[in-house]
Amino acid sequence: MTIANKARMDHWASASLAAAFLLAGSPASAGSSATPLPPKPTASTPAQVQLADQLKTAGVKYYGSWRCPACQYQSHLFGQGGQQRLPYVECAKPDTLPEQARACSAAEIRAYPTWIHPSGERREGVQSLNELQGWIEQP
Repeated sequence: MTIANKARMDHWASASLAAAFLLAGSPASAGSSATPLPPKPTASTPAQVQLADQLKTAGVKYYGSWRCPACQYQSHLFGQGGQQRLPYVECAKPDTLPEQARACSAAEIRAYPTWIHPSGERREGVQSLNELQGWIEQP
């Protein structure tokens, strides 16, 4: 195998892993090597803003850390406007956001990001927008 062919195969494998991750919505915790770099935040679509509002209205909580690449990736999936409306709880700033840090401890957050439904069901790792939409539409 030539060096050029190996480079193309490595690139293809990386691109395939990233695509599979996005399409499947596979969970990835902080520090996971499978977590792609966060996309650049873009303007939100009406659907992204609506989903963020629906999650908040449904009582879902999104726990994360400002230094978690998977959390940054998750938030950026909602675009700039949508991510500002997410029901986000910051777990890694106990000095500046002590109430949120206590909420993370009380919720026994073990991985970032973690989504918790009012029913008690939790999902750890990055979730696709479709997965989150389906989750809050379940009876």
